[in-house]
Amino acid sequence: MYKIHPIVVGTKVFDKSMMTYQYGNGQEYTIPIYCWYIEGGDRKILVDTGEMNPIQSETREKAIGGKIYTFEEGLARWNLTPTDIDVVIHTHLHNDHCENDYKCENAEIFVHEKELERIQADNNTFRRHTNSTGNPGGSHTGSHGRRFDDIHRYICRKGRHYRILRHQ
Repeated sequence: MYKIHPIVVGTKVFDKSMMTYQYGNGQEYTIPIYCWYIEGGDRKILVDTGEMNPIQSETREKAIGGKIYTFEEGLARWNLTPTDIDVVIHTHLHNDHCENDYKCENAEIFVHEKELERIQADNNTFRRHTNSTGNPGGSHTGSHGRRFDDIHRYICRKGRHYRILRHQ
């Protein structure tokens, strides 16, 4: 039997109308960013790895109705560390879903082939928005300016590559 455990590893704040078919225009809305620990079987599996440096504040925790964890804190709830993870499966490769991949040194990382094609064809899609000083700007950008292509190169430099999932 498998159990699926949600771990809140960040939040995003934006205009509510972006998620509600234009209802609530002008209202600030906060959503949680999850990674999911799948417990059971002989492998430790995560779906996504979340943000590297989540904003942990009372205001954001109140907005989502629960605690926001760093990646390591979230895994520790199940007595795990990033190096304990055997498999990471990505829903997609937006930065808020994959920034902790590099910490999972022993994991096979699975991603759909179309996601890698998008990155290779136009990695500007995955750049974080920055303000004029080069620092992250805007409430939706998280707390640092790493781009996904930087993370992807880091993983490949470590001699590790993504496993490709193909649609059949």
